[in-house]
Amino acid sequence: MSTYSISFPFLRESESFLSTLKRNRPLSFFGGIIGILVLPIYFLLMGFDGRTISGINPWIKPAKFAISIWIFLWTMGWILNYLQEYPKFRDRIEKYFVIGMAVELFLITLQAARGVPSHFNQSTILNMIIYSIMGLFIYPVIPAAIWIDRKFRDPIKGLDIRLKTAIRISLWIFVFASLTGSYMTVILSHSVGVADGGEGLPFLNWSRRGGDIRIAHFVGIHALQILPLFALLAVKNNWSEKSVKYAGIALVFLTSSIFINALLGRPLL
Repeated sequence: MSTYSISFPFLRESESFLSTLKRNRPLSFFGGIIGILVLPIYFLLMGFDGRTISGINPWIKPAKFAISIWIFLWTMGWILNYLQEYPKFRDRIEKYFVIGMAVELFLITLQAARGVPSHFNQSTILNMIIYSIMGLFIYPVIPAAIWIDRKFRDPIKGLDIRLKTAIRISLWIFVFASLTGSYMTVILSHSVGVADGGEGLPFLNWSRRGGDIRIAHFVGIHALQILPLFALLAVKNNWSEKSVKYAGIALVFLTSSIFINALLGRPLL
């Protein structure tokens, strides 16, 4: 394997995932580190802040997004590192991801500190502006993911075909999941059949009373990790590329089924 490739740490022949990511994609690496470092602050604030927003502690949402952003930036750093033939494109996309996610987390944290919802909040001009800025920085992830997939159509030096297939399929599932996020913005709600808030799963707060679009959004977004990890298992166990395609089809079916279930107003659990 070439020295610039990044693999996950359970492959014995690869270098350490973290050390390689830090060396080759330091912006993504340290962007993810920031997400890790703010987590203890959010958890500490949960213990001291007795306020609630839509029935939950205001610092739960920033904590969830910090975790998601950390994982997203490290995953994208790994994916982008394979695009050695497109250094300008790779570096610009990486900068956008880091800046966009930083703005998103900052504004979610700001709204938590103010004690108001960060998403779908149209209550005042200020809240509308903040939510619009969040959208301005986050929506370009959709064309960015499609653009990255276009680069992966070309031969990629040092990349196993099973990993390449997994990356390409997962990028399109990610696009679909991002579009479910856009749909939530259109209806200004993540719930179907019930009002936002109320009883939900611990920490995740997914609704147990009605449909919740966030579940499909979550599963689809994290296809970026699920499918490549399966592909790495396929490489390790010498499974065929078809196994990765079948896993991708299953993940597409799962994500779309969860989305349809939410649209019908039915809780997943």
